[in-house]
Amino acid sequence: MLDESQSEDKDKSSSLSDTRVDSGIDTNSDIQSGVGSNIDEVNNGERSEYLKAIRHLDKLLTLNPSDPATYFDKGFILEILEKFQESIKCFDDALKIKPNYFQALYRKGLALSCLKRYGEAIKCFDDALKIKPTDINVLNNKGSTFQQMGLYEEAAHAYEETLKNKPNDITALNNKAVALVNMKKFHLALEHYDKALAVKPNDITALNNKGIALASLARYDDAISYYDMALAVKPNDITALNNKGIALASLGRYDDAIFYYDAALSLNPDASDIYFNKGIALTNVGNHQEAIECYDKAISIKSDYLDAYYNKAISLAELSRFDEAIRSYDEVIFRSYDYVYAYYGKGFSLDCLERYEEAIQCYEEAIRIEPDYIHAYYRKAHNLEKLGKASEADKCIKMARNLELQKTKLTKSL
Repeated sequence: MLDESQSEDKDKSSSLSDTRVDSGIDTNSDIQSGVGSNIDEVNNGERSEYLKAIRHLDKLLTLNPSDPATYFDKGFILEILEKFQESIKCFDDALKIKPNYFQALYRKGLALSCLKRYGEAIKCFDDALKIKPTDINVLNNKGSTFQQMGLYEEAAHAYEETLKNKPNDITALNNKAVALVNMKKFHLALEHYDKALAVKPNDITALNNKGIALASLARYDDAISYYDMALAVKPNDITALNNKGIALASLGRYDDAIFYYDAALSLNPDASDIYFNKGIALTNVGNHQEAIECYDKAISIKSDYLDAYYNKAISLAELSRFDEAIRSYDEVIFRSYDYVYAYYGKGFSLDCLERYEEAIQCYEEAIRIEPDYIHAYYRKAHNLEKLGKASEADKCIKMARNLELQKTKLTKSL
């Protein structure tokens, strides 16, 4: 969850982004059979047994190629082994023989969702629901798939259908609350987390996610209390440790935040988002060199981590390492041509190196992407003045002031 805001300082592009690790969608009730969270639990010995089972099923299919249950069993095992495309073929073979095969439709939907073929997955879930309209697992997974598509209202509706049939379903309560948070309906989300916690007071997902909802309302102390409750249940919960760090950082308690980020990283040294968050805290206490090391670590784990490249560039610029900052901004621009703040930041670094023509080009790109970018107009004007282009600079300043006036009028009207 990235929260980007541009600094009001006209001379520095110093926005930083926090990444919150959200417990997110809890699909435990649907996927205990193997897809999703349990896939990692398949060890080499189990894999060998599953492969042996597949060979046995293949022999059965040679003897009886018209048995839908055998195709289903093979597809189910392939799904556990994350061979989703092959599993889908088996479910299709089962459905050719038995078109209303509920479990085959449901499991095919799960496999399609794992392949991010979300529209096809929804169709499978809908077909399954025609057979069993109130099946909780199908409804919850339909909601989860809508969540992955960013269709939060549709997701909330699917979870509500579950709750009509099973009002205390912990998965549906948690996941509907997540959808409501994404719809910015924080107070309603809090009500659903409270219902979930009334059913299961020590539910880690609900405790963590209620903390996130509270933090979204800037109720950071309250959020911390819920992360502490999660940690009381599970002291090594990485989500709670990281999110507590974010809440502490939001309160300006950066050293405390770093302590919790370090605790999380000791449990998972490959968590790119947590290195990123630690980098932000270090930047905020002025420790730019260590911040750069954290951003580099995040990038080494996740090579396309745009915000890590961007924040690294900010710290490099703070250390007057402008050539390196420019290279880091270029990494962002190469991967995301419309990342407006990267152009602004690159322009500022070029400005500091007295490369005014190039800086102006960057500010113009920033304005192209965001036409009301007031600070970019001011910085462009500054560089034009350095080049002796006073009349062009005056036009930029006039444009910036007009935009400021419009912004003031809009604020007053609100």
